[in-house]
Amino acid sequence: MNILLAFKAEPDLSMLAEKDWLTAGQGSLDTSITRPCLGEDEQAAGEILLRQEEDLNLTALSIGCERVDSFLRQFKALGFQRAVRLQPDEELTFAPATVAALLAAWQQQHPQSLMVIGSRSAEGNSGQTGFYLAEQLGWPCFSQVYDFTLDDERQQVCLKQRHGAGKRSLTVRLPAVLMVESRGDYCLRTPGLRQKLAVKTSDVEVWPVKALNDTAAASPLWGLEHPQRQRGGLIIQGSDAREKARSLYRDWLRKRMKP
Repeated sequence: MNILLAFKAEPDLSMLAEKDWLTAGQGSLDTSITRPCLGEDEQAAGEILLRQEEDLNLTALSIGCERVDSFLRQFKALGFQRAVRLQPDEELTFAPATVAALLAAWQQQHPQSLMVIGSRSAEGNSGQTGFYLAEQLGWPCFSQVYDFTLDDERQQVCLKQRHGAGKRSLTVRLPAVLMVESRGDYCLRTPGLRQKLAVKTSDVEVWPVKALNDTAAASPLWGLEHPQRQRGGLIIQGSDAREKARSLYRDWLRKRMKP
């Protein structure tokens, strides 16, 4: 059974300074200085796949620059048979439709029985990629999945899904698209030193985007805005701490105290 895990290395935007966001107002946000992170949803999906008892042919795929190769080599060291990076010609930060088109093009050339992705990313947080992908492939899509078990003989997947305020279990016939949502149920294991040393840089396959789909084009990014989350405050004036405490009680606390 061929299974594809598609993930995205997200930049840690908390490392950016205020001047970087001011520059982003003109449509460019340089995240090269930030540390790439692997999303919790993708980590959970990878761990669930590694725990399957079936003999699976696992492929880890990401779209981006060389910064994602470290995560691809990590999946390779953990037991994934293939590690693939699609090299785009432009920024695909807020382009779920384009990302889905590229994944669908990969599926046409390299057929898979199941495609697993994370529910949301830390950047866009839109949760649209999986639905776009399923629509283009004509496959069913299941979101809010927190666990699943594969049945290679019957070509089925038994998944557990959060539904409203509760949970439910479904048995689905493949192919399908699963959007995993992690809430701390799984944590991706860490490869050992020997496993890391066994993986070479050449083990990561790099494919140019045009080799898959030369018609997919992302919408241009016009600008970004960093919301201000500063809290208001008032400095209480007084000659000493006792006078300030009296002012705080008289002008603020006493009005809120119930009689």
